[in-house]
Amino acid sequence: MSKVANMLNLVKILEDGKKHTINELAKELEVSERMIRQYKQELEQAGIYIKGVQGIKGGYILEDIKTNIDIGLTDEEIYYLKNIAKDNYEKEIVEKIYKAYINNGNKKNSKKIERIYPEFTEIYKDFRKAINGKNKVKIKYFSVNSGKTERIIHPAELFDYINDWYVAAFCELRNEIRLFRLANISNYKILDEKYEKEIDLKK
Repeated sequence: MSKVANMLNLVKILEDGKKHTINELAKELEVSERMIRQYKQELEQAGIYIKGVQGIKGGYILEDIKTNIDIGLTDEEIYYLKNIAKDNYEKEIVEKIYKAYINNGNKKNSKKIERIYPEFTEIYKDFRKAINGKNKVKIKYFSVNSGKTERIIHPAELFDYINDWYVAAFCELRNEIRLFRLANISNYKILDEKYEKEIDLKK
């Protein structure tokens, strides 16, 4: 079984609130005791704290169980797991967790995830690719002053401001650097055409 799946199963086992020895956990998950300790460290980096009880009757107990979804993961923890997932099997598991999270009445918080962790959104990933490849992007954009307009931009950088994500880009329509709120981009297409001139955002 994959590393992420084992980590999730470890959380499930400890959710019963009982103390489990490292040896018991290792046998249950069919891994070494060393791997159980490693899972504990990585889960704690995501904010899932596992208490170690010392002594002959020692073992592991899950602390601060959260209830955002069935196994108690928060949006930040889901984000962490998504980032450490490497192969398609692991990513599929995390995707199922995310969908379960949304279906469990957390649609409002899902918007928070997208704001704080835009890697969940396709537009962020596409614009990041365009920036890395220096591709021009054709967008349909809405602004209070101009209404709906169609523009070709040269995206330079993505950044967040007061829980919203923006792309700083040279706008061919206005012939200057502008900031575009991602939420106001109704449609976009990454063009094959490249832009060559570096954009100085300090100006």
